[in-house]
Amino acid sequence: MATIKLIIRQNKGSINKDGSTLILLRYTHKGQTMYFSTGLSVDPKDWDKSNQRIRKSEKGFTSKNMLLTKFKQKFDDIVHKALYDEIEPSASFIRSQYELDKTPTGEKRGKQGKQVHHNTWESFKFDFMEESRRTKKPSTIRSYNDFIHLLELYKKDRRIKELFWQSFTLDFYYDIMQFHIEERGASNNTFGKIIKTLKTFLNAATERGYNKFLEFKSKRFKVLQEEVSHIYLNEDEIQQLLDLDLDHDKKLKEIRDLFVIACYTGVRFGDFKQLNHQNIQDGRLRIKTHKTGQYVVIPFHPIVQSIIDRYSGKLPHAYSNMLVNRELKTIAKMAGMDKSTIRSRMHGVERVEQTFEKWELLSTHCARRSFATNLYKQGFPTISIMKITGHKSEKTFMRYIKVTEDEVANMLEEHWNNFQMTA
Repeated sequence: MATIKLIIRQNKGSINKDGSTLILLRYTHKGQTMYFSTGLSVDPKDWDKSNQRIRKSEKGFTSKNMLLTKFKQKFDDIVHKALYDEIEPSASFIRSQYELDKTPTGEKRGKQGKQVHHNTWESFKFDFMEESRRTKKPSTIRSYNDFIHLLELYKKDRRIKELFWQSFTLDFYYDIMQFHIEERGASNNTFGKIIKTLKTFLNAATERGYNKFLEFKSKRFKVLQEEVSHIYLNEDEIQQLLDLDLDHDKKLKEIRDLFVIACYTGVRFGDFKQLNHQNIQDGRLRIKTHKTGQYVVIPFHPIVQSIIDRYSGKLPHAYSNMLVNRELKTIAKMAGMDKSTIRSRMHGVERVEQTFEKWELLSTHCARRSFATNLYKQGFPTISIMKITGHKSEKTFMRYIKVTEDEVANMLEEHWNNFQMTA
């Protein structure tokens, strides 16, 4: 009679540097024994020998135990099929069937005839990354790299040697949520981006027939997204920046001037690097945006025109985004933007509020929010603003609108006053 058991070895040579040891599956049939690695490790004190399970004291015990159950079930299925087919389930036969299951017929081979496992998660993620480099933008590739890096951190922390297609269960979802949000302090939106990327990878693998496990499509396996309390600058605050004397520092002056131009054009800072004098015609900025490929025409606000004139009809020099974000805070602090601002974000189910001075939160993207919000407050049609910002859905666009409760009240009050005057 065949026996299948999950075990750990505790002899000196099997203990890793961090004190953990590998979990093995031991298959025995008629005196013949073979061992198979599960790819998971555990601290011996956290191993429940009688139940062949990881104790609750181990981080990520739920998802790990789920993987162990599925790994053991694979061998049960092989044995039962062999018995059904009237085949002796010897240890060597089980080994051959296990290896065959890992390497399906038709799998590609490398130049030296070595098997290339494109159908495993660990290999597919790198194949998909390399393939994406030919079709995706650098920003997307960076997000893919961040995702893969986080998975490696998670595996190391949870002592998981390898992830499989069947690893991505709801238990995995809640465990990596705990790891990224509760243990690493990430926001819900940051975690949401990770899950969105994971779904992109898994959907691609599913379409190609590699992945057969679809628990990641569950509604509970969701991409977390919340409204974040970003700031914007009203027109008085933009003027506050312009009134600052920066003639002593050319770099700061160019950064300030380009930021103000962005506040009155809605252009992304990344797009300024591709612009030259040919994009400026008849008092308008004509640009094909890099992110969306949309062609937009933006008339110059008088303030923008005055800045352009000071630079002899050209745009100020565009510095790197990292440098600009750092120096913008310096400029805003010099301009006295020290009003207390509360930023509220969700960490798991807990709402965390932090208080900053406004200059601490200023960044390049604040310019686009300022452009959209100030036009919205002036009653300019939403659809027309979207034509300039390049937003295709009103839902996405409205995330840019950062009108405070008092400002909404002022807008309503002004509307009523105007209505009474015309009635």
